[in-house]
Amino acid sequence: MTRDFQANPNLDNLLLRCVGCGLCLPHCATWAATGNEVHSPLGRLVLLDDLLKEPSAANRDAYADAFNLCIGCRACEAACPSGVPFSLLEHGQRLTSAGIPRPSGLMASLIRRLDSPALLNLLRIAGQLGRGIMRQVWGPGWRRRLDTAALGTDKLVRLLGSLPTTPMRDEELVRQLDLLSGLNSTDSFGVMALPQNHREVFFFSGCANDGLLPGTSRRFIELLKTVGCRVHFADNQQCCGALAVHTGQPGKADLLKRNNLQAILPMTQSKEDDPEIPIVVEAAGCGLHLKDYGPEFGNRVLDAVVLLDDLPLPPMRQIPLKVVYHDPCHAWHGQGIYAEPRRLLQKIPGLDLVEPLEAEMCCGSGGAWGMHHRQMSEELGRRKALNLACTRADLVVTANPGCLGQIADGLAMEAPDLPILPLTDLLWYACQGNQ
Repeated sequence: MTRDFQANPNLDNLLLRCVGCGLCLPHCATWAATGNEVHSPLGRLVLLDDLLKEPSAANRDAYADAFNLCIGCRACEAACPSGVPFSLLEHGQRLTSAGIPRPSGLMASLIRRLDSPALLNLLRIAGQLGRGIMRQVWGPGWRRRLDTAALGTDKLVRLLGSLPTTPMRDEELVRQLDLLSGLNSTDSFGVMALPQNHREVFFFSGCANDGLLPGTSRRFIELLKTVGCRVHFADNQQCCGALAVHTGQPGKADLLKRNNLQAILPMTQSKEDDPEIPIVVEAAGCGLHLKDYGPEFGNRVLDAVVLLDDLPLPPMRQIPLKVVYHDPCHAWHGQGIYAEPRRLLQKIPGLDLVEPLEAEMCCGSGGAWGMHHRQMSEELGRRKALNLACTRADLVVTANPGCLGQIADGLAMEAPDLPILPLTDLLWYACQGNQ
């Protein structure tokens, strides 16, 4: 992450980098949703400049909404030709949120505890049951019908619809993709094992993937082992702490960081002439946050997509599907991961990769942001879903659990017949049948 203002305390110089060109506006999701320049990077920088000149409580309170509405997608930083760092907007968020009480109530309390894999696993089971009941009662278009019904359950419906989910059992995933692609996998599907390459990696499970997408994580690990990777685990690793930061719990975030450093660093340090073991992460949001742990740890963090792009994957079978890829903001804008997922998809024979409009714009998830700003988040999710559906793709793939759930919710309302899956699940399926 960029932290220029810590190295250079002269914020005025950093603010002067902004020339007011407005090139960041078309990339900003909140500006696209509201059309209000105050809710754009340019507008927020103007407010920050004013706040630094007159740091009164009145200004802080008046500007709080503009900064709190920022999703943190970093699209503005990636688009800026003058190199204005996103850290300026983070600084504005800290200044305007100081002294403001945290949201209260049952839903706010639940959101602050969503870094528990046990709780997420419980929500996954409850969500699958709830969605199944809704489909039985309301039919395939249950999400759209509930969205228009004035039942006073918008919070619950929003949570239920945006929980990321993938098939737990391999047979379910194979059946889904067989039907979609017109293929017929054998009952004894499997992946051809490649010669050992002696690549060692440490797997950071993360709370979201561990609790909500355990089947996907298991298949990813299986794929790594198939190509000869030796995968290390730590039973005492914990949430990366990103959710704690997003929900105003810095003390908890620091504790999680210390615990993870203590649990993981000893297992990834080099021994004699052996290279340091990379820390592979499935969720782009976790990966970006872990890179901020410090250079000793952060320099070893490797996104799952980047690792797979660097590995010799097994031969893949023909998959005659048109696929559109959604770039998670914390992968593309935060870590510069753009070419790797496309190279992986282009390795699948017969697959047609298409690009959507507004690919650089956030889907509106933003971790806890989407739950605190439900209406705007839902609007952005539907906008993203429409852009993806307009490609006429057969399948959407992505590489972040928050994006997966957010876009699935948008698709349920705008294009309920268009499925979405993690990229690693599609790669695992592509490698089947080549034993």
